[in-house]
Parts: sequence; structure tokens; C-alpha cells
Amino acid sequence: MSAAKRKTVAIEPRGSLRYTAAASHLGIAEGTLRNQHEALGIRSLKIGRVRCFRIEDLDDFLERKLLETERKRLRKKRRGRGESLVFSPDFSFWLVIAGLLLVVLVRLSFLTA
Repeated sequence: MSAAKRKTVAIEPRGSLRYTAAASHLGIAEGTLRNQHEALGIRSLKIGRVRCFRIEDLDDFLERKLLETERKRLRKKRRGRGESLVFSPDFSFWLVIAGLLLVVLVRLSFLTA
């Protein structure tokens, strides 16, 4: 009986990966995945002593991280050298203001004449 208990069978549910393969799939170190998978929000499945990660959950984590990165990148967008608020794509606003001022000046000139 004891020999049968010591013999462990490597059971992996279909479509899931162990730590080493999951870490390489994500592109991070295996130790990082072992220590921080809960903090990172990566869902896992534990069967006995074996922890497995479904490929769908790993891909979901990568997608969330990509969206986070895109949001951060959009927030940090700044004007570059040579760009100003006046000559930005909102330049049409200044054209409308100049046109309104011209109309006001023409009306005032007719009133005083």
C-alpha cells in the first residue's frame, strides 16, 4: 500500500498547464507565478498537490494586462515639441472665434457710421 501511495501520477486536466509551462506561456518567471498568482488575479485549479492553470484563464490575464497598459499609455499622452494648443486639431475653434469677432466689428462699424 505504501508503495502505491508514494507513486504519484501526473494528472493534468485537458487544456491546462502546470507552473513551468504556464509561466513560459505568460513570459514571467516560474517563481513569480508561484508566489503571486493570487495577487495577480490568475485563476487556478488545484488537484491534490498539483496546481494547474487553464489556458483560457492565462489568456484572460494577458488581455487584462494589455488593456491596463493601453489605458496608462493614453493617460500619459503629452504634447510634443512644436505642438501647441493654438495649432492643435481644435484650431477650428479659434477660426470660429475670429469670425465672430469680425462680425461684431463690422456691426459696430455700421452702428457708428
